[in-house]
Amino acid sequence: MGREFIDGYEEAKKIFQQARKVLDFDLEELCNHGPEEELKKTTNAQPALLTVNWIFTRILRDAGIEPTVVAGHSLGEYSAVLCAKVVDYPAALRLVRRRAQFMEEASGAVDGVMAAVIGLPREAVLSICRRIKGVEAVNFNSPSQVVIAGEKKAVEITSKRLEQEGAKKVIPLLVSGPFHTSFMRCAALKFSQELD
Repeated sequence: MGREFIDGYEEAKKIFQQARKVLDFDLEELCNHGPEEELKKTTNAQPALLTVNWIFTRILRDAGIEPTVVAGHSLGEYSAVLCAKVVDYPAALRLVRRRAQFMEEASGAVDGVMAAVIGLPREAVLSICRRIKGVEAVNFNSPSQVVIAGEKKAVEITSKRLEQEGAKKVIPLLVSGPFHTSFMRCAALKFSQELD
């Protein structure tokens, strides 16, 4: 993960060493050599993504590129606050790991999935989701891309209906749970208590 960009960047080694101290395992080894199934686990994937994003940020800074504005969506919010120097890398990594643990725990309670709907207006997606129990429209990435999530069977039924209604494509996402849905309420509550 990100290996082709960070090989030879000395600071990456230091960042991965920090990750090892915080996480108590070798994230660099997992990112570079897998196994892929282990890397895909939410509790590993989210810290790995944050770490690779942080390394990219450091590469840009070393090249004299400093952002004036940052933003992020979902996990990307943590990369944004890290880039904006609101928190340091170890603190961000601890937060992301804890968040991922709560999300993975909540995902274990439901056989959930996510899918990206391409080429159908937001209102059409919302209308169909409202009529099918167990699925929600959760991310509105652009006027023509909406992500749905929920129980696997409900997402499958909804996906077929969306295609019948004119969606160009419905693409299953390679994630381990129905993130951004009401199924994550307990994870959000636990994480909120952790932050307090």
